[in-house]
Amino acid sequence: MRKTFLLAVALVAVASISSAQERSLRFEKTVDYRLGKLIELNATVGPVRVSKVEFSQPEGGSVKDSIVGRIRGGGGSSETQGTFRAGFDSENPEEDEWVVTYTLDLLDSKGKLIDRIVQSEGLEGEAKVVNVDQATLKYVLPFVDKVKIRLEAKYD
Repeated sequence: MRKTFLLAVALVAVASISSAQERSLRFEKTVDYRLGKLIELNATVGPVRVSKVEFSQPEGGSVKDSIVGRIRGGGGSSETQGTFRAGFDSENPEEDEWVVTYTLDLLDSKGKLIDRIVQSEGLEGEAKVVNVDQATLKYVLPFVDKVKIRLEAKYD
């Protein structure tokens, strides 16, 4: 009887460990910086699947950057400032809301940090492209060689 109980406890512990491994809350990968190309990530953080990312440099920046930035006095000239965008194909099949934090380190060819972008997005039983945007100086964008992507999910 006691052996059966210990065996049952051991099986539950092993099942818990394997379940935790299947449902990691963190993901990290460094990818080449290629504009306009879909890059496979095949990441799962919590229940959220992030299948691909696409990098772009949209013209004109966002309305928020141009209007709010100028009101606050931080708006730069469109000649010197550009927008970095990473569009993540993200899906949460569960009805519960999970918040994913997208952290991107823009790296030069020597692996040195140029800029870091952090944005969080809540997903609740939906699939969508999550755009992570950052206004940055145009002259630094050609120096970006790789992007280190870190994803972290938490139950909200």
